[in-house]
Amino acid sequence: MKSALLIIDMQNDGIKPESRLYTPGALEIIPAINQLSAAARSHSFPVIWICQEHRHQLTDFGREADISPIHCVEDTRGAALIDGLELLPEDYTVIKRRYSGFYNTDLETLLRCLQVDMVVVTGIITDGCVLMTAMDAHARDFYMRVVTDATATTDDEAHQAALRIMARTQPGVLVSSEDAVELLA
Repeated sequence: MKSALLIIDMQNDGIKPESRLYTPGALEIIPAINQLSAAARSHSFPVIWICQEHRHQLTDFGREADISPIHCVEDTRGAALIDGLELLPEDYTVIKRRYSGFYNTDLETLLRCLQVDMVVVTGIITDGCVLMTAMDAHARDFYMRVVTDATATTDDEAHQAALRIMARTQPGVLVSSEDAVELLA
């Protein structure tokens, strides 16, 4: 089975304490994500950075603007990956305008072209973008694993609830970063 590592929304506007959508615990998952990235690359599994970006005209926020402040505007520091992550030239990037990494993007085409069967999901926000991307992966018949200690959200109750939802979709969905490293080997 060929896996791909999906790293969702590890961008300044969701991670830094002074940011618009601060996610407590997001800085702490950076080492696990770097460890997983290194493991995937060392076994020629793709690393795919899924980043939310909105046009500078702010015309594409949709219903998200009902609950979220302006964030991750293209070509701003807020849309950039947080310092400390190891993005390499051989990695892939998918830009999304909605919560799911699959919605109106080429992520599914990329995964199919790479002959990926399983996605290993990391990043933020567990009860938003991580959940929506994982559920869309499941709906497209990809096997999936969600790395519990390499995901974070704004509060623990929402994090745990989202993990419980994803755990119901397939056997063995929730894994630790240690177990995910073995999957990527």
